[in-house]
Amino acid sequence: MKKVLYLSALLFSISLCAQDFWTEFSTAQPTASTGVSSISMVSNTTTWLSMSCGTVGCTPIRRYAKTTNGGNSWTTQEIDLGPNTNQLLIANISGVSDQVAYAAVYPNAANVFGGIWQTIDGGNSWQKQSSAVFTSPNYSFPDLVHFWNANDGVAVGDPADGYFEMYTTADSGNNWSRVPMSVSLVPLVDYEYGVVGGFTVNGNSLWAFTTFGRIIRTTDRGLTWSVFQSPIPDTPCCFCDPNLRPTMAFTDENNGLLLSTDYQLFKTSDGGETWSIVDWSGVLRDFSIAPIPGVPNAYICLGTDWESGIDRGSSYSIDGGYTWININNHPDLVHVNGSRISMLNEDFGFAGGFNTSPTEGGIFRWGGGPMLRNAILAQQGFEIKASVGISPNPARDRVYLQTDQQIIEVKLYDLTGRLALQLHKPGKTIALNALSSGAYLLEIQTNHGVLREKLIKE
Repeated sequence: MKKVLYLSALLFSISLCAQDFWTEFSTAQPTASTGVSSISMVSNTTTWLSMSCGTVGCTPIRRYAKTTNGGNSWTTQEIDLGPNTNQLLIANISGVSDQVAYAAVYPNAANVFGGIWQTIDGGNSWQKQSSAVFTSPNYSFPDLVHFWNANDGVAVGDPADGYFEMYTTADSGNNWSRVPMSVSLVPLVDYEYGVVGGFTVNGNSLWAFTTFGRIIRTTDRGLTWSVFQSPIPDTPCCFCDPNLRPTMAFTDENNGLLLSTDYQLFKTSDGGETWSIVDWSGVLRDFSIAPIPGVPNAYICLGTDWESGIDRGSSYSIDGGYTWININNHPDLVHVNGSRISMLNEDFGFAGGFNTSPTEGGIFRWGGGPMLRNAILAQQGFEIKASVGISPNPARDRVYLQTDQQIIEVKLYDLTGRLALQLHKPGKTIALNALSSGAYLLEIQTNHGVLREKLIKE
């Protein structure tokens, strides 16, 4: 892989080293070295975590952590799954509000059945939803649950009775219906399974791995499915081992990246049906990757860097994965030492870590939005989509927007990434009188997405 950065990117990354873009908070876990197995961001205030033991040979745990104030503080509690709770484990938690969340629960012993559990009282109590049956003897094994909103959800499990066991709901899980058999849901062999927590979502689409390196995808919230072969052959069962498992991330329902733990990076532009290798440069990391919603072609990755294979931290890309710029890593004071990441937008996200005590550590909150906007401003050849015209540029007193799209919001950021102007539901004429001369990043949110352009104020 390429290891030479462009001079401009190198100088920019050096300027970042003195800054910290992650802030660590306590997840209030009673046992040291507790990690994060899933992150479900409901809003910029509410996020649910499912927790995991973080050392080899540790006792499995069934706990959640939750914040309702944007990550400043977290509450936590053990999850009681009923009489067989000690023979059950949690694959992931999907939150829909500060009170309602769902857990995919799988068995860890014979003759015990998993399923989908729901809380409606903020996590104080959890009840199994009976219609997501998962009761095929020796086969039923839930791998994940995801809700798009308060009503629409999907649960995915291993093959049972000859095809992958999946359920959908449109009424908050009061009634789950099993997805009918189709060719895409038939396993290659009897021992092809789903992967616990091995999935990603964008829009109405969800992608999930199988243990044979295949990718099953839905584009309609679980009603129908297709299957593709990933570019990584499953030898030896890298999709089975969480420490070797690749991760996927999609910036929209077609364009995405797949990252392996040996620093191979692949891209797709057709929703995962075909993949090509990315000849990347910079500081790519090997644990996990996540898109930055609202910023086209932008991703953050976590893990160890390729050159040292030791130092853990984070990097970002704003060109679809071709160039990776270091954010910070060990021995910086605040570097991410974990493998789960989820981004709500360019200003807000979380990365999992490991606590050192009930009052120290466990989760990192992202605050590097200004840095990303600065990088976008510095990017050569940055162009807005043709669906919005901007004139004049450079401009003096005002700028005019030509578009048939509905303009929801306009923001202007200066070279430091500071928000200089924000207009809700503006017209198509933007006054610039209050701004100083210089370069700005013009961000236009329309009913079709977020568009960006470099704007010069004379």
